[in-house]
Amino acid sequence: MTYPWQQTQWQQIKQLIKAGRLPHAMLLLGNRGLGKTDFASSLANAVLCQQPTADSQACGLCKSCRLLAAGTHPDLYHIAPTAPPDSKSKNPVKSIRINDIRELCDKLSQTSQYGGYRVAILEQAEQLTVSAANSLLKTLEEPGNNTLLLLVSARPHRLPVTIRSRCQQLRFSQPEAKVSLEWLQQNSQTQSTADQLQQALRHTHGSPLAALAFLREIEHHQLLSAAMTAGISAKNSLDYAEQLSKFPKIRTLEAMQSRVTDVCKLLACGVEADIINEPERVKLQALANRVNEQRLFRFYDELNFNLLNSSISVNEQLLWENLLISWDNL
Repeated sequence: MTYPWQQTQWQQIKQLIKAGRLPHAMLLLGNRGLGKTDFASSLANAVLCQQPTADSQACGLCKSCRLLAAGTHPDLYHIAPTAPPDSKSKNPVKSIRINDIRELCDKLSQTSQYGGYRVAILEQAEQLTVSAANSLLKTLEEPGNNTLLLLVSARPHRLPVTIRSRCQQLRFSQPEAKVSLEWLQQNSQTQSTADQLQQALRHTHGSPLAALAFLREIEHHQLLSAAMTAGISAKNSLDYAEQLSKFPKIRTLEAMQSRVTDVCKLLACGVEADIINEPERVKLQALANRVNEQRLFRFYDELNFNLLNSSISVNEQLLWENLLISWDNL
């Protein structure tokens, strides 16, 4: 499926298909929550459909479309990061490993069972290990006829330059606020007010699908808010570390980063600064009034370091304890 804010990108794809110039590899990039993976699935369905519509969309009726709907089409491969098979962690580090890519490349080298395209979708492609990326590179350089690789990433800078340079990029941008809000009002199943919907969009930088997930994960955000404002509320932030370890590490790090950004804005622009976590303005302003700027910037670097190395398995409760201690000592 494609979303209302993806029409420009679909028009580009439509022109490429009609001109017979669809590349063998594309990198779909943009912030998390813009529906890039759904777009990749729609594109895969379109090129595998035996009777595409005038708009180059899948017909939904032919044999290929029925197989696609059932998830059993032999010429479509979908790879996403998975945990190591021997992992016992509650929140294991997920990645796309070399064996996954070797198996994919072997399948792509075979003849299409339906005489058309062979399509592979790599979700969260930035989670490729170094060895997996090197293995994929050979297929990107010598893809074979009627092969389409769709790499989806919200962090394309983490992909090797050699991978990025061999893919045609298709960028997805933040939709207009009105479009995002209308879509969210129609699709949110929570009893949220207009202010809460706008706050969810603000927190997710205007990404509608991420905002929808934000509304469903409100417990996580309330917990982190309490942890990062515990010092202002005369509470112990370390009491929240164990509970935070139950939630995805990257989401928590990004949410922490948004609050650090807000404190930086309040320091630089004063009380009228436009911040992401608006409901926490009073407490964040109190933090801004007392922090040491150099320590604040070092803490931001610490969060960045952990994000860049998020694929490394760590004791997450200890990680949150260390970060919260650093935060409290700003």
